[in-house]
Amino acid sequence: MRIRLPAFSSVQIALAGLIVILIGLVWINHDRVQRANERVRAAETQAELNAAAVQQLDHFTTTTTVIREKAQEAERVVQSAPGAGAPLDPDNRSVVCAELERVRGSAVCTD
Repeated sequence: MRIRLPAFSSVQIALAGLIVILIGLVWINHDRVQRANERVRAAETQAELNAAAVQQLDHFTTTTTVIREKAQEAERVVQSAPGAGAPLDPDNRSVVCAELERVRGSAVCTD
């Protein structure tokens, strides 16, 4: 018993080949679009991280500047106070040194 295949014309074969090629092109294009979308999502995520890092850096810089300005003002006030040029009483100096050492966790007065 012989199986008989239907006869196709050259136009039908050409159309079938064209359809196969079109499906392949659509598949390739779909893959490219998917990869492009992944790159866009990665770039958006990186942009959000960069914005957050800039915001944190700005906050740190502002905070550091404020602390520095307050320290300079405190130093100015202490140095301009009456009797600022006089040395500390030895009893008061030992108390101040001990407290500073306790706060810092290391020796402050080394003389």
